[in-house]
Amino acid sequence: MADRLPIDRAVLFVTGEYPPLRGGVGDYTARLAEALTDHGWSVTVVTRPSPDRTATSPAIRVTTGWGWRLREILQELYAQGWRGIVHLQYQAGAFDLQGRIALLPQLAHPFPVVTTFHDLRVPYLFPKAGPLRHLVLRWLARTSAAVVVTNPEDERAVRRWDISGARLWRIPIGSNLPAPRDPRAARQRLGLPRQQPLVAFFGFRQPEKGLETLIAAIARLPEPRPLLVLLGGDRPDTPGARAGDATAYRDIAAVPLVDLGYRPAQDVADLLAAADVVALPFRDGASLRHGSLIAALASGAALVTTRPADPTLLFPLRDGEHCCLVPPDDPTALAQALAGLLADPTRRDQLRAGARTVAAAFAWERIAQRHAQLYEVVRQWSRYSWGD
Repeated sequence: MADRLPIDRAVLFVTGEYPPLRGGVGDYTARLAEALTDHGWSVTVVTRPSPDRTATSPAIRVTTGWGWRLREILQELYAQGWRGIVHLQYQAGAFDLQGRIALLPQLAHPFPVVTTFHDLRVPYLFPKAGPLRHLVLRWLARTSAAVVVTNPEDERAVRRWDISGARLWRIPIGSNLPAPRDPRAARQRLGLPRQQPLVAFFGFRQPEKGLETLIAAIARLPEPRPLLVLLGGDRPDTPGARAGDATAYRDIAAVPLVDLGYRPAQDVADLLAAADVVALPFRDGASLRHGSLIAALASGAALVTTRPADPTLLFPLRDGEHCCLVPPDDPTALAQALAGLLADPTRRDQLRAGARTVAAAFAWERIAQRHAQLYEVVRQWSRYSWGD
């Protein structure tokens, strides 16, 4: 970094995922960085190396460790005159379930650290780590200058750690996809039939995403069944090389299916808008933490998803207006909802219009504004003086 960054309005993102590495947290961080830059903030990113990154931006610093190697980068930035806020984008899988990243508020001193918790649920790859993980995350929250959560469920959890008031901010995530550009041509461009009804599924193939329920639901529909189009694939940390292979699911032989895997973001946005129905049957119920849910809304999809135990946690989403909610793990109820929407184009258009309207609550412009407000508060709280 030959150029000295501005003393104020500067933020350093620390993230285990960043494009071209696949992952919702990486995409989120890239979009937030872009939106903050538009607001006049200088953004630097510290992330892991990627063999697919053909060119390294001057604003990207690469680290091979989340302990003292990260500390060395921070010390180097300090020596070069960088004076800003460190913002940790925390999601357990993105940091390989390593607890050392929880020491960042100490390693980063004298920089203040803001931590965004993207998902406080116990990682499905390491369920026995619950009690220890709780202590680590609570320590991270208490030692951070401020904490950001993205959904009401995580806000409730953090409040139980005695983190509240002006130190706790709830700022939603936005869509990681661009606006649909040419939905009408999407089917032809991707080699999909024009006339056959199309149900799209978007996201990683983790069990919690409910793909097995969706396949079972479509198998219950009468012939001719809609074409199920799968977008996305396994997370890099999914155990088993074929953990997300759709051919492994029961009832798959009865379901017309095209697995497109990973596609460019524009293709995904266009296809979500072009699909007759987008189905996201989360096994634990829908949540505003799910990037695929926000992306479907922003793409103007006719969306069917699953009702959480407390539907108020989805506010401002309303059942029947912005999406169609069904019980989780219920193929019969999902099949009925799909059949009803596939037979009613007027109803689908109403849901699409509702989705586009409510998506304004998750616009990156608003998200960047909220972060800028948070950073200003943290700067005012900081008790140190930078000097020269």
